[in-house]
Amino acid sequence: MLEATIKQIEETLADAGNLSEAKRAELLKLLAELKTEVSGLSQTHRESALSIADKTRASAHQATREDSDGPALDSAVGELKTAVEKFEVSHPGLVSTVNAFCNALADLGI
Repeated sequence: MLEATIKQIEETLADAGNLSEAKRAELLKLLAELKTEVSGLSQTHRESALSIADKTRASAHQATREDSDGPALDSAVGELKTAVEKFEVSHPGLVSTVNAFCNALADLGI
């Protein structure tokens, strides 16, 4: 399930026509980092890892939609940030990577 969600995010980013190649590369690099962080988390906190992966997918989907609006993206990104806040102390790499991913999505100017 987790691998499928990450794959969906990769496909969403690869197919997004409104992304520059530089932004796509940045997001895919961050996604690879997130995959590493979440895979470790999935061994001990599987439900939380799935939730984070699902919220990442939803954020990427909102950010890359041709008709995306700011409030929907803000909401999706906010939910993603909330999902990882409780891991800030025990999983600082995850929080750092999610924050970078969220900031990269927000920087799309949508």
